[in-house]
Amino acid sequence: MSDPAALYERDFHAWTEDQAAMLRAWPEKLRPNALDIEHLAEEIEDLGSAQRNEVKSRLQQILVHLLKLRFHPDQQSRRHWQTETDEFRAAIEAVFEDSPSLRARRAELAGPVWARAARLFTRQFARDGHDAEAVRAWLSASDASYFDLDAEVLNADWFPPPPAG
Repeated sequence: MSDPAALYERDFHAWTEDQAAMLRAWPEKLRPNALDIEHLAEEIEDLGSAQRNEVKSRLQQILVHLLKLRFHPDQQSRRHWQTETDEFRAAIEAVFEDSPSLRARRAELAGPVWARAARLFTRQFARDGHDAEAVRAWLSASDASYFDLDAEVLNADWFPPPPAG
């Protein structure tokens, strides 16, 4: 059994999972004052869930911005989109520093985000009056992921080239 205080300092998300499991394993007859263990465990798990949701939300924002940088003809906004992408990447990095176990699960967390980001972008793109067919064709020709998660999405120095033409 690892030291819970050390785990808390080393990996907050792993600590929340560990503490919730230990609470649930606590024998009922040894629980003081009818302590509501199940709800306490859920609340602790929710703290870890908030970090997972933060990573997924920021990944979605990054992907939408990378798609804008790749396809959107309004290149006057390019610097703004890059700046926001930098901020989203920094926010994810901060979560990963607090919870390295989430960094290890980044591909799992990104899995459901790709399609959502593509839908959001194509809707925005069409709303801006642009033909989204080329975007849809590129997205459908790609595998489940449109950019490499480590080399591109999470790489602070990478941005897609502007659209041709």
